[in-house]
Amino acid sequence: MLRVVLVVSWITIGFLAGCREEGPGDDDGVTVDGSDVVDGGDLDGGLPDGASCGTPTQCGVLWEQRAADRLAAVVGTPAELDAFARAMPKGGDLHNHLSGSVYAETLLRWGMNDGACINSTSFAAVSSNQCATAGNQPIPTSGSFFDQIVRAWSMLDFVAGAQTGHDHFFATFGKFGLITGTHRDDSIADLAARAASENQVYLETMFNLGSNVGGLSASLWSGTLTTTDLQTLYDRVLADATFATELSQDIAVVTNAATRWRTTLACTGASPPDACGVTVRFVAQIARTGSNDQIFGQMISAFEMAKTTPAIVGLNLSSPEDDTSSLRNYDLHMAMLAFLRTRYTTPQTSPLHVTLHAGELTPAYLPSTYANHITFHIRRAVEIAQAERIGHGLAILSETDSAGLMTLMRDRNVLVEICLSSNDQILEVRGAAHPLDEYLAAGVPVALATDDQGVSRSSMAGELVRAARDHQLDYRQLKTMARNSLEHAFVPGPSLWQTFSAVQPIAACAATDTMGVGDPPSATCQAFLDTSERARLQWELERRFRAFERLQ
Repeated sequence: MLRVVLVVSWITIGFLAGCREEGPGDDDGVTVDGSDVVDGGDLDGGLPDGASCGTPTQCGVLWEQRAADRLAAVVGTPAELDAFARAMPKGGDLHNHLSGSVYAETLLRWGMNDGACINSTSFAAVSSNQCATAGNQPIPTSGSFFDQIVRAWSMLDFVAGAQTGHDHFFATFGKFGLITGTHRDDSIADLAARAASENQVYLETMFNLGSNVGGLSASLWSGTLTTTDLQTLYDRVLADATFATELSQDIAVVTNAATRWRTTLACTGASPPDACGVTVRFVAQIARTGSNDQIFGQMISAFEMAKTTPAIVGLNLSSPEDDTSSLRNYDLHMAMLAFLRTRYTTPQTSPLHVTLHAGELTPAYLPSTYANHITFHIRRAVEIAQAERIGHGLAILSETDSAGLMTLMRDRNVLVEICLSSNDQILEVRGAAHPLDEYLAAGVPVALATDDQGVSRSSMAGELVRAARDHQLDYRQLKTMARNSLEHAFVPGPSLWQTFSAVQPIAACAATDTMGVGDPPSATCQAFLDTSERARLQWELERRFRAFERLQ
């Protein structure tokens, strides 16, 4: 289990069970299985007594190679590969739906505490006042009914038959929605705890936000909303006498979520758990299957909220991209974002970022009348909505001029959030059929992400395992993807990297004969880190890489 200790402005963390790293002011020693390996002065990297690997940078090169060799040696051994993936530092998870993040067993425990019951036919959770209704049963603690519920609420043991993986996946949310709807703070805390246990430093999670301004917008419009109506509706929303009140209520949802999950974990107590050291930010999830006037209002709210609270950092459109409503309104939604970017992003009045589900499509699930949509969703998300990141991007090779589009994405530095488990489970795209290798070959930045790890029964470690096993990615490629996750995270401040591709830090934090990148920083470097949340996270990731690699 990882042990996190907050020291000054950065985190020091013991690497593995039985491994304890002291903070500045201690002896900077690491105890591993009872043996002391001195960090800093004796950069031996585990070499025999009297041998030295050289400067911190030289030692880092040696340690990295050992980690690369270790991964290559265990990739064919499932248990050892899993252990390696769990321990490897992971940066951040940038594509995560809060509603699907919690494992079914945990949800059932919460539901039991709430007094909820389960319908024995649909396996949907029902409130306590419906427990007496025929067909509804108390939540079991084990047994065959318990196992049936877990399978209905996740992809555990799923085998396609009368129901496809696509339909089973999306059907799970309605079954446990009663519980997740009343356990938001518990869900964030649970997700942060899992992130900490996997050596992860950052998390962006999506959940529904902006509903109050969204409702106001819907109340101010009747009839079909079109692109030409956006200015009129925007003016009405901001001019409405209740706008400030509705927005303040939306902001309160965000600020409460940002503090209450930490209260749930007792982060201000004397012995805060590891999860308290994970940086968590929120992305407004807006259902693309809702009414267009509601969607537009939620988008307005997201841009406005970000002006007030740093807890909300982005906006994303969710719900199945191949749903008829999603397809019918796709261009309108892109136009909405383009419109709002001219009001908020261009004049820099709101720091909100945009990441979009785009290209999570295959011909098998596209209605015939919308078959051509597989040729343009990603491009329009990038060119019209100016998305800074793309979620999934699975249909890239079906896009018109896919090579040109990937070049554009590379040049614009648009990252693709790669979700291998859900792409396999929902759309049956895996291995060589997945475009991850094409993105890498084209120089498009990518990062692994979990999507709905509770439903998928996966984790960040599980995604690393798939990348190493199914795509033969080596250690340095996985390391770059972890670095990508923080380089493209929606956090404020300049990057640690002066040249990201060359892994060259800015001058203030450049390696010296006594300081490697990730070591306790010099005063000059610390002064820079104090100005940038992004750089602090990146420095911490590098520290963890050095600790991990030295032990390989």
